[in-house]
Amino acid sequence: MKRFVILLAATPFAAFAENTSPATVQQAATVEGQPAPGGNGGQPHQGPPPGNSNFILFMLPLFLLLMWFMIIRPQKKAEKEKKVLLESTKRGDKVITIGGAHGEVIAVGETTLDLKLGQGSDGAVVTFSKAAVASNLTQQAAVDAAKVTK
Repeated sequence: MKRFVILLAATPFAAFAENTSPATVQQAATVEGQPAPGGNGGQPHQGPPPGNSNFILFMLPLFLLLMWFMIIRPQKKAEKEKKVLLESTKRGDKVITIGGAHGEVIAVGETTLDLKLGQGSDGAVVTFSKAAVASNLTQQAAVDAAKVTK
């Protein structure tokens, strides 16, 4: 029975269970001047924790490289494709805006597009920002046709 109490007192959770300090637990765990199992003879722990600190130096660049390939690189690629899409949009192209409006480009400005929404004489001409263009149906049809012929 006494041995069980000594081993229980030597655990790190015993300090919380008994509401005492770890030093009191260390003192209670010593029997006849012998240190507790796993203890360091009553001396405070000094130095870095065991383990290899070079692991962190290896993992940090690896993590940054992973972030580059998973997040930053695809985002830059999408931005480049969007820029090419907006620069190549010309009069007569059929486009879809980010709001879902389908229309035909009537005029292209420096930062805006005039789209004709609707069919025939009932169509309304609306001005959109170039950034509002989500896709160019005319260009997609040309790319699809080129893929079919190959």
